[in-house]
Amino acid sequence: MRRETTYRRVSGDVDFGRALQVLADFGERVAVEPGNLEAASREMLAELRGLLGLGCMKLRAEISERRGISVETEGENGWWDAEIPIMRGKIRVGSLSARTTQTGIAPGEEQLRGLRAAASHLALAVDAAHARESAAMRAVHGSVVQLASEALGKILEEDRLYKTVLVLTLELMDASGAAALLEDGSVTGVGEFKEGLDALGEVAFPARKPWIGRIGDRHAVGVPVGRGGGALFLFRKEWPYLAWEGVSLKLVARQLDRARERSRMYAEREKTNLDAVAALAASLEMRDSTTGEHIHRAQGLAVEVAGALGLEPERLRTMRYAAVLHDIGKVGIPDAILNKPGKLDEAEWAFMRRHPKIGADIISRIDGFESVAAVVLAHHERHDGQGYPARMAGQEIPVEARIISVIDAYDAMTNDRPYRNGMSPEEAIAELDACSGRQFDPEVVEALKAVLIDRGREDD
Repeated sequence: MRRETTYRRVSGDVDFGRALQVLADFGERVAVEPGNLEAASREMLAELRGLLGLGCMKLRAEISERRGISVETEGENGWWDAEIPIMRGKIRVGSLSARTTQTGIAPGEEQLRGLRAAASHLALAVDAAHARESAAMRAVHGSVVQLASEALGKILEEDRLYKTVLVLTLELMDASGAAALLEDGSVTGVGEFKEGLDALGEVAFPARKPWIGRIGDRHAVGVPVGRGGGALFLFRKEWPYLAWEGVSLKLVARQLDRARERSRMYAEREKTNLDAVAALAASLEMRDSTTGEHIHRAQGLAVEVAGALGLEPERLRTMRYAAVLHDIGKVGIPDAILNKPGKLDEAEWAFMRRHPKIGADIISRIDGFESVAAVVLAHHERHDGQGYPARMAGQEIPVEARIISVIDAYDAMTNDRPYRNGMSPEEAIAELDACSGRQFDPEVVEALKAVLIDRGREDD
């Protein structure tokens, strides 16, 4: 506060030239080290106080809505003899206050001149800090929207969309909690904030604009998602949300709405595909019950092995379909060969070896099943390149086909055939180990062994 009284002007020694040098050094330092504005200001004011013969100096300035600086030199506090505004354009964003060393003595002209020069340098530094922070906010704004677009564009399952958005916005938009209000009225959330989630459905969005307010003891921002009644919310304790953050969240919500529509279209297409796959599998099972039973066993085991190998969701989808359809080409094999009770002769084997190509041709006619067709075509290739039909080797063979090759062999060895009894699981594993690196991918063999061990523990 400033004292309401009449002063005599102090005319003590003022090293104005040295003061200007200190201000120039301050300007250079904050240009090189913009993150040290407060520390640089403190050191500058401490030195300037002595050069101008002042008792105490105090700086208060706002850089942005959420950040400011506050610096005060040593000396007695209380009444202030002079106060120079810190301006950003025509807006006052702070002040530089000073008190002389003598009660009732106002600053002299040289001291006021020094204070004005200091206020001018500080205004430039605060303005630069404000510009940097605004640019950083715009960068965050752009990165949030871009990352949301990239992340959501890769996800097809609707339930994963919400968690991805919540985690992304929690990390990038300086929140301590995030929640999604789903179309059915249920709520899913991540982070610290859990209380008051039942109140999210009561938030209104006039003209579908972002809402900024408080929920419980937290500051909050929310935006609608699509037209179905869903919404996204962010929470934090420290400071209110700003308008630009609401705009960023709204753009993310728009990306979520598009991804959700795409996911629902994908789910509908998958249902159609599943119906087609079920029809194909049923047609094969009607002709060959042994193959039908093998398909059911192989599907679950193949998906577990694929998971153990860390396959991504899209490849797990391919694995799931390929495990069911890999032998579908046998519909093109004559019944006399397919259901022969004894071993096949060489001519019959030559005919049987056509089934991967027949199956791939059938499956490739289903929209979106190109990767499945490639796996079906390659599921009888060998790790050493001695398989069929293309004699691919090692990593050339799709990993899903390498998995089916191992699962096929294990299932065939452990189940009865008309001409032999099945092996024990231990005997079959020993045979896989013996052929690992030649017929089978060693990594897949080890993954199958790990899955079988886990299954054994669950059974115990």
